[in-house]
Amino acid sequence: MDIFTFGLVATGLFGGSLVFVALLENAGLVINHSLVKLVLEFAKYGSIFYLLKELTKFI
Repeated sequence: MDIFTFGLVATGLFGGSLVFVALLENAGLVINHSLVKLVLEFAKYGSIFYLLKELTKFI
């Protein structure tokens, strides 16, 4: 996958998931915000590692 396409897809996916979580919270469901932050941090670090792996192909 192209690096820029990956960035667009990842940003849309993370944003969409946060909108979904906000809708669930507004519907009355209790959300564990610490877990949401933890999952997003792991996804961010995974994205950074993927980006570095793709960039090392050009070296």
